[in-house]
Amino acid sequence: MEYLDNLNKLEFSNLDIELRNYAKENDVPIIQDEGLHFLRQVIMLKNARNILEVGTAIGYSAIQMAKLGANVDTIEINEESYKIALENVKKANLSDKITIYNEDALLIDISKLKKYDLIFIDAAKAQYINFFNKFKVLLNDKGVIVTDNLLFHGLVLETEFKSRNLRQLVNKIRNYNEWLLEQDDFDTTIYNIGDGLALSIKK
Repeated sequence: MEYLDNLNKLEFSNLDIELRNYAKENDVPIIQDEGLHFLRQVIMLKNARNILEVGTAIGYSAIQMAKLGANVDTIEINEESYKIALENVKKANLSDKITIYNEDALLIDISKLKKYDLIFIDAAKAQYINFFNKFKVLLNDKGVIVTDNLLFHGLVLETEFKSRNLRQLVNKIRNYNEWLLEQDDFDTTIYNIGDGLALSIKK
């Protein structure tokens, strides 16, 4: 509804707009506005001070989270994206709030990390279950895990696909969604917000 969209409209800095335009021009996936609004609300409601992000990309979401006062550790496997993110964090004057690890999230030594109030998963979708299982041990009591892209542009609702690889990826996302709801140590709800967001609260 346009009325509510206008009421809930986020305010973006010049750097935010620059990053959004870069992402659009270079086909870099970043969190949608609806999803960002939801994520911000969760951070404020939980008073999340320490956040782990799996999947930095160009640093857009890390910057948005750090602007709320949180300390953000974020992991990015791609070296070029890592360097771009470092520069963007510097431009945002948030180098003291954001630490970026240029590593494979599945191989990173978690002993170098800390305990977190919130974990945001937004990386290789085929590895979502592995990411969840690896990093959930770092959650504080009543901490939350937010997972993005669970509707995958609406493709999880489709039955026919242009390629086998796309079908396999969609099936992995569907499997993750179903698996997530079966985890007894978390209370999970999947929301039709942005590109599909799951909120998993540690019991």
